[in-house]
Amino acid sequence: MEFKIKERINFDIKLEKDKNKLKNIIKFLRASIKEDPDENDESKSEYLKLYDPKKISDLPYLFISANSDDDKIIGACILEIYKKNLLKIDFFAVNKNYRRQGVGFSMLRYIIDYARKYNLYNIECISLISNKEAKKFLKKTGFKKVGKLKHYWAKQDYYLWEYLP
Repeated sequence: MEFKIKERINFDIKLEKDKNKLKNIIKFLRASIKEDPDENDESKSEYLKLYDPKKISDLPYLFISANSDDDKIIGACILEIYKKNLLKIDFFAVNKNYRRQGVGFSMLRYIIDYARKYNLYNIECISLISNKEAKKFLKKTGFKKVGKLKHYWAKQDYYLWEYLP
């Protein structure tokens, strides 16, 4: 009997500030948006306008990336800090070839540690109601579903999730 053992990948997660690397993160996220089967065309169009690599310095966001040993981006997310100690995950993506290998979980751990370090007492994110994979992942990582947002973005329905670090 033959068993195939999947090789564990090595990756690094960091808060990125270098403008050239930020452009690469935006390109990665834009590609993820285009490939997302759950987002409708209007939603994709709005996200692509919002995350324009030419306007990277105008964006008031924090960018987290997960990079493989060869510095390839395999996961990334956009964070926004609001008043009253709220950290919002605006967009979160892991390359489909690297899912279920701990990348997304490690990125969330990094975000939670970041929130604790900077006294951000509430982490929020949304997921499309139709995105079963995100729902399962968020529940597994300790997020609680706290609401439903009707026609929130591009006339689509979302769940609102919360994590209290």
